[in-house]
Amino acid sequence: MEASGGGRLKREIGWFSAFSMGFGDVGADVFIALGVTMLYAGGAAFFAFAITAIAYVAISLAYAELAPAYPYAGGVQSYALRTWNSLGSFIAGWAILLDYMLCLSLFATAAAGYVKFLIPGVEGMALQLGSLTLRSLGLIAALIVILLIAVNYFGVKYSAEMNAGIVALGLVVQSLVVIVGFLTVFSFERLVSQLTVIGNPEPQGEVSYLPVLSISENNFLYGLTIAMASYIGVESIAQAAEETRMPHRWIPRATLLCAVMVPLFVLLYSSIALGATDWRNIAAALENPVASLVSRYPILGPELALLVSFTAIILCIVSSNTGLIGISRLAASMGKLGLMPHWFYAIHKRYGTPTKAIIFFGIIGLFLTLPGDIPLLASLYNFGASLSYIILLLSLIILRNKEPHVYRPWKNRPILRLRRNGRIYEIPLPSLIGLLLISAIFSLFLLLHDLGRILGITWMVIGVIVFSVFRRIYLKKPVISVEEQALVIPAGYRMRLTVLVKPGEDSRVVEEVLRHSLDKRFSIKLLSIIDPETEEDVERARLEAESSLEEARKLLASSGFETEYEVKTGSYEEVVDWEAEKSGSDFIVILVRRTEKAAMEKESLFDIKVHSILTKYPARIIRLRKLA
Repeated sequence: MEASGGGRLKREIGWFSAFSMGFGDVGADVFIALGVTMLYAGGAAFFAFAITAIAYVAISLAYAELAPAYPYAGGVQSYALRTWNSLGSFIAGWAILLDYMLCLSLFATAAAGYVKFLIPGVEGMALQLGSLTLRSLGLIAALIVILLIAVNYFGVKYSAEMNAGIVALGLVVQSLVVIVGFLTVFSFERLVSQLTVIGNPEPQGEVSYLPVLSISENNFLYGLTIAMASYIGVESIAQAAEETRMPHRWIPRATLLCAVMVPLFVLLYSSIALGATDWRNIAAALENPVASLVSRYPILGPELALLVSFTAIILCIVSSNTGLIGISRLAASMGKLGLMPHWFYAIHKRYGTPTKAIIFFGIIGLFLTLPGDIPLLASLYNFGASLSYIILLLSLIILRNKEPHVYRPWKNRPILRLRRNGRIYEIPLPSLIGLLLISAIFSLFLLLHDLGRILGITWMVIGVIVFSVFRRIYLKKPVISVEEQALVIPAGYRMRLTVLVKPGEDSRVVEEVLRHSLDKRFSIKLLSIIDPETEEDVERARLEAESSLEEARKLLASSGFETEYEVKTGSYEEVVDWEAEKSGSDFIVILVRRTEKAAMEKESLFDIKVHSILTKYPARIIRLRKLA
């Protein structure tokens, strides 16, 4: 029995399972993208992979910041809603919805290609439906999709655990391929000689050639857009944010690990391929390029090729599975937010999965696999992903400045700060670089991919039309609305604390109590007050207080706290009144002795004034006891 939206997604995913979803989706890309990219980029495919790796790192860092701050299934669609409105959110969600459907289909098809390498006897398998002939590649891929629908129906825990086990095996085998390749067949001279082949010199039927460039140059740029397919899928980690345990901790760790591991393996594989054989040989093995590469190893080549084929099959299945996880969670999120029919948010009461979304989009993915057209699937795969990544990076930059008080467990750095109209705006440099690079790649896609451009734009136009009709007629809501933003509230907010530090207080005591009592969501202002009525030498007291606070600030900063300090001269009551009412601090923190008895025995003028403040602002005061 299914809930009509009444069930809840279960938090059953740990950090390695989250990493496995990201690496399983992205790490398998090279098993198909290696051949397709070399078909167009030629020997310069290494440069295409290196350029797009920069964009991938920027995308990963963006998800590492946004996903734990806004931990909702839906990823970029949720961030776009928080940034703009319902229409912007739908556009982001609809674009990545296409991406996930193609991920499901493309990598099921890629797995089928390695099945054909592993089991040559299935090559002639075909199914005749009237005038339509379904080849072995499409049929095997369709069977894989059916299996994944069944696995995901019964719970993300089983799906995530399957991913984790397979990815662990995949990392071992991929490392073995790299080590054996470099030791036995790699030639640095061969690699260098092929890097100068900038693009396939032969014309390709699917490329829309620009007259101002040569055939080779057009093909290289086309290959650059295809190379991006090697780095699509890290958003899968964010899609399962509502099912991840401790998302503030595990999501950044999993995402950052993907940002290192994925480009490393992609660049190593492309280097070995170009250092082992002619790029044309890899391009010709379009359906199973890595297995074809490994079969050329002089030592353990045939045996290792079989192992690689098996590994590629399961890694591609993981990637395909991650696409199904992503599309079902995204559709459920859009249904929950009123961007699609609420029917998609039906969560199974027992299994805790959006079963209707899994079956609906799984069937669509099944039909997309049947033609077995890898280049077309790879082309369309890039359209939805690139558009969603542009929206992602824009969302990060805008939200960083629109909601500066949101607590971000991890933040992009370095930061470019711009001052305008008395306000400082932050632009994370990795996000800015990634935005410019992804925008350029997407522009090249629109120029060079005729069929991809037509089908991608058609998908988006149809989606916006259906969305508008759905909102106006069935939901009776405006197309452009911000009311749904209330469903995507941040996980937490930063709070500004003013910590009153007694002049002469030991800086190590201050640092110790704050470090043990607070976490990184608090920004701290250390404040010492020099009262001229009680201090004989005001200037000396000021200098001593500044020295002590600066030392405490350094200690806290080394622990990751955002800390500043200030020494003010004036009436204690007036200064505290101003801090409580006008400074913008959320709370005033007072450090007290370990026991009330000790406080009463050694009560000073400072302590007496503290007690008067407590009675005046009872809801604005936090008392922290010293540890010693």
